[in-house]
Amino acid sequence: MGAISVAEAAERLGVSVSRVHQRIADGSLVAQRIGSQWVVDERSLLRIQERSKAGRPLSDRSAWAVIAVSEKDRDRLHPSVPAASARARMRLKRLLEPALEPIVGEEAVRELAVSLRSMLRNRAQRRPFRAASADLGDLSADDRWAMVVDLGASGIASADVEGYLAESGVDGIVKDYLLVDADRDPNVVLHVIPDGQHPYPDSRLRLAADLAEHRGPREEARAAELLHELALEWKAEER
Repeated sequence: MGAISVAEAAERLGVSVSRVHQRIADGSLVAQRIGSQWVVDERSLLRIQERSKAGRPLSDRSAWAVIAVSEKDRDRLHPSVPAASARARMRLKRLLEPALEPIVGEEAVRELAVSLRSMLRNRAQRRPFRAASADLGDLSADDRWAMVVDLGASGIASADVEGYLAESGVDGIVKDYLLVDADRDPNVVLHVIPDGQHPYPDSRLRLAADLAEHRGPREEARAAELLHELALEWKAEER
């Protein structure tokens, strides 16, 4: 994805050019000034379009309940609230049903990725940063991570260090490694989760959500493959 003009961004969003300039000024749209003109980052625009169309995302607790159900982890579901478990199973079923057949075509892959991002967005606060290249090795080995994502095995191509970090550890990590907020070209991605939340390091559903959030065609296609695998297993277990 590249950059588009302010006028094109306004047309896609169905708003005025001045409204796009307001979004650029308040930081909700990523843009770059080239000469006397602004150009808008297309990926940033897609995020806004998607959020305006998508349904209300689940709370962090509900999102993790769906992930727990996908992992058949009854111990971490609230046993005193059986209705919550039933809702999580229903939501998982709704997510997986469209993936029962192989996902073919860019549009179908994108639709599934949108559903995944919408449902599980609040499982963690996604914070992109840049760090000095020399610090990345020490950063990935830091024992404060709840879980570091194996980028090579996952199919994620756009970050050098990515993982789940408990909320209480964020300030220390940011300070110790001089992390700088980076909306464009991050080399560190923190998924900030509540203290005590299990990150499900082997969960294919959680990994699919991570992949979908990168919004690249390679990552979204891999996310669709993972959902298809889960859907087939879910269907076989229902019989």
